[in-house]
Amino acid sequence: MKRNDCTSEIRSEQTAAASRPVPKKRLAGVFLAGIPFFCTLPYSLHSWWTSPMDRTNWIFFLAFLLLAVCGAPAAIDSAKQEKKDWFALLAMAAAAVLYAGGIVKQIYFIRILAGTWFWWTGVWFFCGWNAAWALIPAFLVLSLSCTSTTFLLCRHLLIQPRTVLFLKLGAALLCATACAVFMLTGFTMKRDVFWFLLVAAAILTGTMLARGSGKSAAPFLPDLTAEAEGFTKTEIPLSESSIRFFEGAEAHQYSITDGVFQCSILKVKCGNDIHKIHPASHCIRSGGALILSESVVLLALPDGRSLPVTEIRSRIRNTPVLTLVWYTGPEETVGSFYAFRRKWSPSKQWFSFQAATEIYNGNEDAARNFLLTVLSKF
Repeated sequence: MKRNDCTSEIRSEQTAAASRPVPKKRLAGVFLAGIPFFCTLPYSLHSWWTSPMDRTNWIFFLAFLLLAVCGAPAAIDSAKQEKKDWFALLAMAAAAVLYAGGIVKQIYFIRILAGTWFWWTGVWFFCGWNAAWALIPAFLVLSLSCTSTTFLLCRHLLIQPRTVLFLKLGAALLCATACAVFMLTGFTMKRDVFWFLLVAAAILTGTMLARGSGKSAAPFLPDLTAEAEGFTKTEIPLSESSIRFFEGAEAHQYSITDGVFQCSILKVKCGNDIHKIHPASHCIRSGGALILSESVVLLALPDGRSLPVTEIRSRIRNTPVLTLVWYTGPEETVGSFYAFRRKWSPSKQWFSFQAATEIYNGNEDAARNFLLTVLSKF
């Protein structure tokens, strides 16, 4: 009899809580938690409009809004019944540190991703774990709208942007299915299990991003204004689109030949706007080329110096091309774009180089040796 009375009392408390309005302070807290993400929206909108690899990401932002509406009733019920979850402050602090790192290093990908999940942790803190769980499919889909997600998947999976779009749409569909299951069954994962999966995912992501960073070497800054015996060099005027693209940076492009082989070398003096410098494979893919392989390697120049580069094999209009990319600062040269972005700062002058040549008759070694010989002469 006492058990029945207790059960009835709990149910009556839940019913009374469900009939109460959501405290305005909680709604205000959730909105404030979204401000870091809102601050990145102008950059995202610009990328969706101008970047060939990001221009479909608006689809996932709209899908986020739809799933957020679907998960809102469960989140509202949680906000009425649950107290603030102080455990969420740990996740919120981690997202805040990541967001601050994105600001310091001027990496919008990190800022957008961290801002997304800081917003979600705000839902968790102010409305409870059940609310956070109900909205997690929506925020997962919002993460798919982040700039550079298409490029990163292309790079690590060696697939084309169109294939990545289908993969992201499939992931969004899975999130929508999960949202429907949560709505119909009321399933909520235990918070401790979620934390374990979150830490595992963070370790895996960090390992993938750090993979292939390569070694560094002494600064390597070839003087492309000089002349070299046995080579003919011509500076190629940049197109109007390239001038607009590198606005704020100083860029020069050269064509060099020994009478048999020919290569082009792009030198970019990085300005204060680091967002004008993109991974070379991003630009190559955006131009419609097929990336066959991409890896960070340490090459030896004929004069004995070491040169860490990102080596890219691609096919441009059925022509096989070998491209070497490296980044030189005042203290060192790195071949990895990710290492460059970690080390770059406005107070230090960095240069980006891309050297490319056609692979004649399938002889990749000859193409590579030609590029290294050219670089050692300047």
